[in-house]
Amino acid sequence: MITRYRAAFTPPGAVAFSAAGFVARFSIAIYPIALVLIISAQRGEYGIAGLVSGAYVLGGGVGNPIVGTLVDRVGQRRVLLPSTGLHVICGALLALLIELNTATWTLLLPAALMGFFFVNIGALIRARWSYVWPGGAPQRSTAYSLESAFDELVFVLGPLAATLLATHADPVIALVLAMILVVAGAYWLAGQSATEPPVVQRPAEGGAGFALRYKGMLAITGVMVCMGGVFGSAEVVMVAFCGQHGQRASAGWVVACFAGGSGLAGLAYGSRHWKSPLLRRFVITSTAFSVLPLLFLTADSPAVLALCAGVVGIGVAPTLIAGFGLVDSIVPDSALTEGLTWIGTGLSLGYGIGAALVGGIADAHGAHFAFLVPAGSALVGGALAILLGAQLRTTKSAAPWSSAPLS
Repeated sequence: MITRYRAAFTPPGAVAFSAAGFVARFSIAIYPIALVLIISAQRGEYGIAGLVSGAYVLGGGVGNPIVGTLVDRVGQRRVLLPSTGLHVICGALLALLIELNTATWTLLLPAALMGFFFVNIGALIRARWSYVWPGGAPQRSTAYSLESAFDELVFVLGPLAATLLATHADPVIALVLAMILVVAGAYWLAGQSATEPPVVQRPAEGGAGFALRYKGMLAITGVMVCMGGVFGSAEVVMVAFCGQHGQRASAGWVVACFAGGSGLAGLAYGSRHWKSPLLRRFVITSTAFSVLPLLFLTADSPAVLALCAGVVGIGVAPTLIAGFGLVDSIVPDSALTEGLTWIGTGLSLGYGIGAALVGGIADAHGAHFAFLVPAGSALVGGALAILLGAQLRTTKSAAPWSSAPLS
């Protein structure tokens, strides 16, 4: 396992850009749970907290493909720095409004804009891996797996840091810390020009180069929306569940177990060379993940919920890794960053919708009942993955759907 991962880092600059990406995206795991913890403690309602957190994530869902398209057209550095600056301005405004305890509606726009301008760093890093390991190099798949494991490590440490700061200090400090990490990582990454993918000219015909027009991309994005729905709704309900059991400070550990299970599965997935087709792996992992959230319904205490979360998390990273690889095989280099951001966009849209809706259900009917939302979202995602497999298997060879846009 170690040999495979070490081999992936042999290109000059690989360690540096991967490390910068880890720092820059550490905040993706802090922002949502910090907003839920801060606002639920301040205003006493998980519905309002989920609404603000959902506005932030939905803003990211709208902004990610727009920013990703700009990156493909003008380069990473020229987009990363100004977008990060706007992100921090909106984040600072949101923190100020929270401190002033202004009306809920005043928080929604800065939260959404804060998400809109938060660059999908994971897509930028994976585009760099695609550049340093071109073609069908197995090291690229290993690197994608490692990045997914880093994503999950972020979601282990991020909620713990957010919970610690939100419950033992001024809660807004969690938002400030997240913004500092974003700025540090973004500037570190922007300075690494040697590994930045060059801009590739898009096809001249109108719209043909946009990633979402390639066969299978809509279905993959739909699966990611459902996965995001699981993440967003489950995270809010986990916080509510712990709060309703008198153990609000345990929420970070429970959410961390979810990410921990995914991280371990991601490392195991990336440690071996897979011979089965990417499409088959994506369908199998998506279908397996679709039934795992039913375990949430068996939880009767935060300790049991943490165990269930760890098991459910096992299905996350393999599905995402296969999804990134499938997008990489479908979308041409001229639209690769945009294509990769559609995974993040789908996750963000689903997360935002799930987080916004489930808080009110938890308030009205209890957290245990609200776990039906992530369970249902996962089942829909599994059905979409099966339909995707049927759609792409009808093509006689990989070439038509991996390189041709939908007509």
